[in-house]
Amino acid sequence: MVRISARLLVLLAAPLLLLTAACGDSGSSGDESIEATESEPFPGVTVSGELGAAPELEIAVPPFSIEETTTEVLIEGDGDTVQAGDQAVLQYLGVNGRTGEEFDSTWSGGGEPVTFALEEGGLIQGFLDGLVGQTYGSRVAVAIPPAAGYGEAGNPQIGVEGDDTLVFVVDLVEAEPPPLSMAEGEEQSLPAGLPELQTDAAGVPTGFESDADTETKADELVAAPAIVGAGPEVEEGQTVTVHYVGQLYPDKKVFAESWTGGQPAEFALQPGALPQGFLDGLIGQPVGSRVVLAIPSDLGYGKQGSGPIPADADLIFAFDILAAS
Repeated sequence: MVRISARLLVLLAAPLLLLTAACGDSGSSGDESIEATESEPFPGVTVSGELGAAPELEIAVPPFSIEETTTEVLIEGDGDTVQAGDQAVLQYLGVNGRTGEEFDSTWSGGGEPVTFALEEGGLIQGFLDGLVGQTYGSRVAVAIPPAAGYGEAGNPQIGVEGDDTLVFVVDLVEAEPPPLSMAEGEEQSLPAGLPELQTDAAGVPTGFESDADTETKADELVAAPAIVGAGPEVEEGQTVTVHYVGQLYPDKKVFAESWTGGQPAEFALQPGALPQGFLDGLIGQPVGSRVVLAIPSDLGYGKQGSGPIPADADLIFAFDILAAS
């Protein structure tokens, strides 16, 4: 899992803007056997170290400044081209050109890569300009003038003044795949006796309808994939991101759904946090799946009910599992 550190504020267009991380794998991580190199990407600036390990960046005689964003490839990778809008997994070291001092590094405090969306308005412009068009698996040096960094206001939180040039060494690890918006995978037939799942023209679940073959009660838990995804299996304790529709079994009122608002829901698969039927039905299902859960009352909300769910109600849900972390 790739995570973004709470202290990594240096790349953000607004210092207090919060970003979220994703995880996945695509692209190339480069050749980890490459030996240490030393180069001078900019006059008076030397960089040494091997790909994947913390580099050393030295400015011989500060201050160093530059007029426009400039990128120099230190080690050439063989992955895909970095595109605007990518969820880019990377490591970086940042040095202030005025002082020659490091102001941030992903290699300090654990050394885990971070993920940033390479989107306009989210990160400082020079970082976007310096990385888009490069190659995953590469190590690059990027020098960013004040106008493409924090401008006249600077960033006092990290000691950057309004006329400071920023110098980064960046390892472009890989691009994560875009997040799922709905289930993707191999379609499956649902077991006999379940009400039929209804979908709209876009394939979005809208609820369930019964027929003469539908069981009138959910006597036991049924967890049946309508679509089997290709992602990792959901584990107990993880937080899942889902779209869902929930209905009173077998074909009564839809009491909750996430599709209309467009935003998926998140919840932790922790004992005590959800009724046991949800945990038993979702744990072990692959990410990317659409899972139909028929939940008997004693594994749902029981005699107490909950909000629009009356006491002793059996339930039926369709969950699209979009992510788990």
